[in-house]
Amino acid sequence: MAATLTAAEVAALSGVDEGRVRKEVEYGIFTRPSFEVADLVYFAVLDALGVQFGVEDRRKLHAVVAAAVGASVGRRRSAKAEISPVLELKLDPVAKEVESKLDRFEAWKKKRVVCTEKILGGEPTFPKSRLAVRHVGGMLLRGAPRSEVQEDYPYLEDEDFEFAPVYTRAYPRVGRPRERQTSAR
Repeated sequence: MAATLTAAEVAALSGVDEGRVRKEVEYGIFTRPSFEVADLVYFAVLDALGVQFGVEDRRKLHAVVAAAVGASVGRRRSAKAEISPVLELKLDPVAKEVESKLDRFEAWKKKRVVCTEKILGGEPTFPKSRLAVRHVGGMLLRGAPRSEVQEDYPYLEDEDFEFAPVYTRAYPRVGRPRERQTSAR
């Protein structure tokens, strides 16, 4: 899989703050402003380790993860990566989980996110509805209970509750709010 991701997509899919992702670019840990699956695995590994590393150590960790995961294109992925003689990372389960989530998210977007200029001015909605994906995602991100949202919108599927908040974080609304059009009466 050769997905190219934005900082917002990486932050949303990994659960890391977008500012942190952008800081990693600023610190030179990434040499480009776009990201690949190996970079998403790196953030998952950082989260799983639960330890704060300095910039140089994060740079080394990224290089090891990228070499192990990134080199797997067309070949068998390295199941482990040696950091030092006493520390070895089991990357295969993390990489499989990350790839699975990314694949499921992409499939969900194709199946459940519709953009039609005639409905809500092109705002992404759920199929056969006028319900904006970002509206549901925003409600869930603000802490609305799933049961309450499901009661209001019973046609939503389980994956909608998982991925609407991810979509909302990955693709925030940009630009100025639209002006309300008033009709002359």
